[in-house]
Amino acid sequence: MNERNAFEILLDYPKELGLTYDTHQSTDKYYLATNNPVSKTKYVVFKKDSLFFCAFDSYTTKVYTSKTFSGIYKSFNLIEDLEFNIYKKDWLDYFIRYNKRKTGLKPIDQYFTITSKSKCIPRALTEQSISLFQKINDNIQPIKLIVQKDYIQVVKELKDKKVIGLETNQWIYQKKDLDILINLGGELIENIINACTQ
Repeated sequence: MNERNAFEILLDYPKELGLTYDTHQSTDKYYLATNNPVSKTKYVVFKKDSLFFCAFDSYTTKVYTSKTFSGIYKSFNLIEDLEFNIYKKDWLDYFIRYNKRKTGLKPIDQYFTITSKSKCIPRALTEQSISLFQKINDNIQPIKLIVQKDYIQVVKELKDKKVIGLETNQWIYQKKDLDILINLGGELIENIINACTQ
């Protein structure tokens, strides 16, 4: 009996929920652009409620152009022209993270790194939202929260829009991990959106 690969296992999730999905084998609804003709790419994109899930893996012959990630994303109409990333603190912070910002809240600043080109920190970063971020991070690592314009071009509906997303640099395919990312991650994203619109 042949063992099923991570791609096939991931496809069970949208199929079981009756969700429309696209893959590198069938692109009826979404759009993927590739600039390298010697590129091997696989991806799965589906929408659950207002969230887009995307798992993407590419291998190319060009140096530094291979990429793997999985995440959930949503368009985000933020009045402020603010973009930021949130990471769990680790040793990389001292070497590769620029434009670090502090919130002034010790439980957040002690354990998380926020990067932003803007000097102003969004008021949406509360202890409640960071607690949800921590729960997700306890199960899926590394994870980062992103608020950025035109961040994910793989999904046509999100192209040229400000996006809020939660992403990891691995291919997520187990149901338990997908549930955590989509359900807890969706709750986190809604908390931040609601806090920004109050």
